Amino acid sequence: MGEDEEKEGGEKKQNILDKLNSSFTDFVGNVFGESGKSFIEETTEKVKELSSSSIKKFMEFSDSLLEKLKLNENEQVVKAKDTVEDLLKQAGLLKDDEEEF
Repeated sequence: MGEDEEKEGGEKKQNILDKLNSSFTDFVGNVFGESGKSFIEETTEKVKELSSSSIKKFMEFSDSLLEKLKLNENEQVVKAKDTVEDLLKQAGLLKDDEEEF
């Protein structure tokens, strides 16, 4: 599977998740009104923030661990770590350091 195919697959999965989330939010809005819809939207945003914060802390921990074990000089480990970070950023679960300032 090529890189473009992997991206398309990831985008399709993300697109499906976005559609599911949107449909669920609409459903809650139809059943419980605007207050229910607002509650779901706020909850979704808080979960995203918590997930992002947790992932950031885990990545900081892994950086520290790699440094202590002197694995930050291993090319395969660095490449794998960079790939994971890129995928998390693409998924919107990890933000660039520059964006945080």
